Amino acid sequence: MSTIPHETASPTDEPLANLLFDYPGADVILRSQDAYQFRVPKTYIANSSPILCELTRRTLDSPDDANPEALPVVQLPESGKILHCLLTFIFLVTPLVPSTPEETMELLSIAQKYQMDSVLTHIRDRIARHHPLPIHLEPALRIYFLAQKYGLRPEALQTARTILNYPMTIEDFDNKLDIMSGASLYELWKYHERVQAILASDLTEFKVSRAHGIIAGLRCSDISSSQIPRWLSHYISSIEKSPNLFDLVEFNAAMSRHIVNRSRELECECASIPSQTVRDFWDALASVVDGSFEKASVVDISSCLEY
Repeated sequence: MSTIPHETASPTDEPLANLLFDYPGADVILRSQDAYQFRVPKTYIANSSPILCELTRRTLDSPDDANPEALPVVQLPESGKILHCLLTFIFLVTPLVPSTPEETMELLSIAQKYQMDSVLTHIRDRIARHHPLPIHLEPALRIYFLAQKYGLRPEALQTARTILNYPMTIEDFDNKLDIMSGASLYELWKYHERVQAILASDLTEFKVSRAHGIIAGLRCSDISSSQIPRWLSHYISSIEKSPNLFDLVEFNAAMSRHIVNRSRELECECASIPSQTVRDFWDALASVVDGSFEKASVVDISSCLEY
């Protein structure tokens, strides 16, 4: 069945024979490495990708003398399945994301390879809304490896941050070499170290210069050298060593433990902190943590792994 405007696109798990484009006004054919053909208007392709625009121009400059009436064919190295998904983000059809993380990363890499900036943004938005990246360790490691391999910096950063929600010692990762190479694990380890170093610096600055101002006027029976409740200072410090503790549940648990321990002390007002003050403090802390992760970028993409 051909794909035409406004029709519902076929699921990606249907046979590839059902995934061929035959778009009205087609004046060029894109052919996949596995010989599937996509009849499309070259204007759409040219407007979406400067690389494909140049490939199409070269094809038009070398017409088929044996069959001059035939549409020009642009041969591409990608599979029909991935090309089909890519084209659904260019034409007026239902956009399709592949069913596996591996193919999804490949789709992103092809859009990046062909410099399809708006398409890349569209794909990432679709993934975020309907196919979010995994939050469990082993799938996240797999995505991180693929993102590094394909040079997909945003996905590498996102999954690296997810991975930091888990303990990261050599013992924890020595059985993961079947998921990703030692080189990728080493880059991840370096990223982890950079995050911790930057977090330590930024959170120390936050405790000294900003935290006290947000909760000014709060009385507590146990104040730290930063002039904030000691339980709060300890919680902030814990994030430096274990970024996964940056979680509102962990924050509330730390406050609850302090309140229980100091429940009989009248000079402690931590049990009655205004909810707006808590929100303001958490927003400020989140800004610091997010900023630290932004600074600790993954190793330069030029060192990404090869197949």
